[in-house]
Amino acid sequence: MKCSLIKKSDCKTSDWRGGKTTELAIFPPTKKYIDRDFVWRLSSATIDLEESDFTKLAGYDRVIMPLEGEVVLTFNDEKTVKLRELEQTAFSGEWMTKSFGRITDFNLMTRRGAARGALDVIEPASEAARLSHESSSGDKTTHALYLRDGYAVVNVGGDSYMLKCCDTLLLEYEEGEAPAYSIMGEGHIIRAVIRYSYKREESEPVFIPREKASFDDYKCALFLANTQFRFADRIFKRIRQKWYDEELSGAIRRLERLYVTFLAGMVGLMAILMTVFEEGMSDLTLLLIIFCWFAFDIAVISPLIYMIFLPKPIRKHIKDIDALTPYERTVRERELGGNERLEKLMKKYKNSGKNLGYDKEGKNDLL
Repeated sequence: MKCSLIKKSDCKTSDWRGGKTTELAIFPPTKKYIDRDFVWRLSSATIDLEESDFTKLAGYDRVIMPLEGEVVLTFNDEKTVKLRELEQTAFSGEWMTKSFGRITDFNLMTRRGAARGALDVIEPASEAARLSHESSSGDKTTHALYLRDGYAVVNVGGDSYMLKCCDTLLLEYEEGEAPAYSIMGEGHIIRAVIRYSYKREESEPVFIPREKASFDDYKCALFLANTQFRFADRIFKRIRQKWYDEELSGAIRRLERLYVTFLAGMVGLMAILMTVFEEGMSDLTLLLIIFCWFAFDIAVISPLIYMIFLPKPIRKHIKDIDALTPYERTVRERELGGNERLEKLMKKYKNSGKNLGYDKEGKNDLL
């Protein structure tokens, strides 16, 4: 079992079209909400507009509870529910959800098929109350205790944790562990009980420790630096059986996007040409010097630049497509199904303020 106390000051708050949202916890911790690939997420948000639309979250189930104020929610223009403070409702992330009323809320999001969760309210007293749940076979379990108001002391396995307003205590239990703890204090605690299945190889990239550069890194960099052109796989057929992981492909994209190797080659060529013209060499000698420079650039300069900026050992980031982890296969399938030109166009519109996911002030629509 693992305990983590997340203080209010540790949480990041960002703007969305209807107000502000504060992420309390996300699993796995390395995931980002905007990527829509997390297993579960807890957040608290303000809705500052009398009428607002929730972001659609395909593949996720949601539970919402007002911490302050009252709200009316409509789902797909077919169902309506009114929530007072500390009341809750569950709904599908795909539904077109509209809210009426200004509130501060508590949100639980779980990926359908991978996690499920529920909320309840605990009112601690001056004497410790012991709480326990049965162990879950085949699933991990997290109990998240969020203090809305007052104070609380949580005792877990001989350790005590003091919660102040808006602090969150995460109690993470492995498969077969039975959650047990006691709480005393005053105020209101919002408890989220989340059960989920999680295998690291299916949800996270393989961690590759950094190592010092070696001659093998140079050989890999030599190959990579000279195969970044369209239809390279038709010439170097072994590329078809290889996949570059996210860290390596990201580093290559940055280098190519900034034209680092091209600019280095051109600067060197210009310096050589200026020197040659001053010497007054023949055309044949000039062509020979240019040829030698390009050969040197291809064999030495560009590979060295690649070797400097790529994660090392480079070879461990180059994977055989037949030996990918489930997570890597998912990423590769997403890459093969993506449209790079369309994605660049969408980013252009987003940066120009024309993307429908942003309002006039440049705030996104993420709740």
